[in-house]
Amino acid sequence: MMMLVKFIGIFITAMGIAILFNPKVAKRMMAFWRQGKNIYIGGLIRLALGGVLVYYSSYAKLPQVLLVLGILAILGGLLIFILGPNKSKAMIDRAQRKPDNFLRLVSLLAIVFGVLIIFSA
Repeated sequence: MMMLVKFIGIFITAMGIAILFNPKVAKRMMAFWRQGKNIYIGGLIRLALGGVLVYYSSYAKLPQVLLVLGILAILGGLLIFILGPNKSKAMIDRAQRKPDNFLRLVSLLAIVFGVLIIFSA
């Protein structure tokens, strides 16, 4: 089952690389999550990914890393539900207005987190 964790890491890394080379990908993703109730689907996905990371952290080479990243993902998912759709969408609006270089910088964090997950699994 650590393959699932590695797949998550690969997916996050790939998303980060895509955004690094084309920040408009991030803006399109944000536009999707902002539509209707999609923000809640994003929250559920974060909760599920966080749960997977926390659950499988005890089987990992670096369990603390997966545990921390899993908890952060769970907190991010919960935050979406706590803040509600209006505040969450306002945060997405602010992020969409950021310059491309800022989005590239944030994509580097995604790449680092993805690689950490891959090597921790």
